[in-house]
Formats: sequence, structure tokens, C-alpha cells
Amino acid sequence: MNLESMRKKIRKVQAQHQKVAEHVRGLKVPYSRRGEMSIPAFKMAAGGNPETDGRTQSLKLMGKAAVLPVDFFFYDLEDAAPDNEDFKQFARRFIVEALVQNDFGDRVAAFRPNNIRTSYFEEDVLQVISGAGHRLQALVIPKSETADEVQDVAKIVRRINELAGNSNRLSLEVLIESPRAFVQAQQIAAIPEVTALIFGAWDFARTVGGEVSAEGWIRDQQTARQLLPIIAASEGKEAVDAVTGTLPIRPKKPLDMSDADFEAALDGTLRHAEQLPKDFWAKVVERRAALELAARDARDARAIGFAAKWILHPDQIPAIQGAWVPSRERALEALHLTAAYTRAALTGSGAEVDGNRLADKAVVGTDWWIVLNAMKGGVLQDADFGATGYSFDQLKRTVVTRDAQVM
Repeated sequence: MNLESMRKKIRKVQAQHQKVAEHVRGLKVPYSRRGEMSIPAFKMAAGGNPETDGRTQSLKLMGKAAVLPVDFFFYDLEDAAPDNEDFKQFARRFIVEALVQNDFGDRVAAFRPNNIRTSYFEEDVLQVISGAGHRLQALVIPKSETADEVQDVAKIVRRINELAGNSNRLSLEVLIESPRAFVQAQQIAAIPEVTALIFGAWDFARTVGGEVSAEGWIRDQQTARQLLPIIAASEGKEAVDAVTGTLPIRPKKPLDMSDADFEAALDGTLRHAEQLPKDFWAKVVERRAALELAARDARDARAIGFAAKWILHPDQIPAIQGAWVPSRERALEALHLTAAYTRAALTGSGAEVDGNRLADKAVVGTDWWIVLNAMKGGVLQDADFGATGYSFDQLKRTVVTRDAQVM
């Protein structure tokens, strides 16, 4: 074999492997979000009439999703709706009404049906998708056990949407809540319609015989939780972290306190707060601790590769979504390092010295995520990129591998 023959062999082998591009997180996800909030599809005071009182309360609650500053929300027909067909039928109807009548701006709108093994699933997907599938971007799929099950759900969802005359693609975000689902997580992530794997900490603990504590769950479930972003990214998908168990419950406002002082007490800007009633102040401190716990969990989730985290309470939104938004100082630092590396690469160097570290493609590539998060969070503007002397595509091209698709 001569060198020319060897060249042909190399090119043939290259062509085979060039079909497998580097997979990174989010490569095959058509939207971005930092937080995902569950909105109950049915709410009614005890003894009310579901058709009137239930409708009024439920639509009011679901309407809040149109104004809350959350990136992704889903109307919940599963755990947050009564486990009773008498109420589920109204919840489905109210979801369709809420989806059709509200303007959600650039928020990702989704809903969660009951799982395919329940008697509720059939009507959940048929009624909601046929009635308002054109307003949806995703479904959150709970308690899946196997990849075959998720594949069948994907086919059912796709076909109902087509029969409804809709041309939009509905993504699936799949909860990983059992040992069998976890073992099959990569096969689930490989399904084209699946965009995310969601860690369901409580059901996961239930099915393995473990437990969940607000302070210790990210340690106790560390192995499964840390593997999920890796598994999802291996298929170009994303992982969403579980809820933080402690909610930031707002204390009851003292009768003699103004609304302004009440809000100032909650956000820590009220002067002479130590003079407030002790029981009220204790609940304020408890609420702040719950918000810090959510923020801590979110920072940990971001650091290990999660793209977002579940949200259960509106007051958690800034604490959780803010974990993915760097300060402007950190964002500019990451942008300038990327530009310096780009400049070095174009002038003959494979690395750039950054303080006391050697910043090569791998190091700069991790800072590129900070740049992307800063863009999504509005911290960096077009003018900031223009000031580097390079376009966004030039900077991105320098820090991703040659065969990678758009991150």
C-alpha cells in the first residue's frame, strides 16, 4: 500500500466518523429556559361548583403564567390536579381555555398529562392537544418506565397533533423517576422528540427506598443526579433539575403594617426590622432561608451541567433563574477571554494565558457557556460583541470543535 492508497483509506474512515458530530448539551433543543414552573390545572375551594367556582379559580391561577417572569411553565393534569375523573374532566377543559385565551409572549408553554398506564392519559392527550396543540411547545411526561413507552407516547402525541391540523412540533420533556427509567435514560434521550430529561427526586427516592431532605438531597442522590446531565448531553439534549423541597411561604401581613413595609420586610430593605413582631420576623427569616436554599441548589445544578431547574413557587423564580445569569463583570470577563483566544488562534497560538492558567480551547469553551447564559439573560448586548472586533459566529467557531453543529 502506497501513501496515496493510505490517503484514500483515511478519507473513507473519516467520512464514516464525520457522520457522528460532537454532542454537547442543547444541540438538539429548539428552546432555552432556566426555570420550569408547575401550574395546577384545577383549583377550587372545598364545596364549590367545579363548573363555575372551579373554572373561575383555575383560569385565574393559570392566567398568572402569562405574566410571571418564568421561562417555561406547564399546566399540570397529574399531581397538581385531583386524582378523580370528576375533576380531571374539568381540568382538561380549563387547560384548553387557558392556552387559547392567554398571550404567553416568549415563554415556553407546556402541559403535563397523567402517565400512559393511567385511565386519565387517553383523554388528557386527546382533548388538550386537539383543542390547543397549536399553542403548545412541549409536554412533560411523568413516571415513564422504558424508552419503548416514551417512543409510543411520542408517536401518539405526533399523530393527534397532525389530526388536529397543527404543523408545530411538540417536544417531550421526560421525568426520570424510577431505577428502570434511569437505566434507560440514554435510550429515552435518543428519541427525536425528547428534548430534556427531568430528575424527579421524590419519586426516584420512593422507588429506590431512599428519602429526600431539603438540606441533604443533592448529596444523598448525588450519583443519579450528576449523571443525568451527562446522559442527556450525550444525545444533544438537556437535563432539568428537581424541585427544592422547602417553599418560601409568605407570612401573614401584620394588621398595622403597610403593603410597602411588608414588601420591604420580605426583601430585607425595611429599616428597624428588629422591632417587628417576633413571630412575624421568624417567618420572614424562614422564608429567606428557603429562597437561599433554592438559589444554592440552582447554582449547584448549573455548575454540574443542568440547563434549568423546576420551580414550585413564584417567589423562587428570581432565585432559581438568576443562578444561570452571570454578573456583567463575569460575563465581560468570559467574552474577553473568548476574544483573546480567537485572536491568538488567528495569529498562530493554540492557547492564551489567563491570569495563572493556560486557557486552551477546552478552558475557553467552558467560559463560552457563561457568554451564552449572559446573552439569554440580557447581560450582554450586540454592542459588547462588536467591541471585541469579532462576530458572534467567529467567537463561537473558535471555541467549539471543528465538527460541532450550532451550540
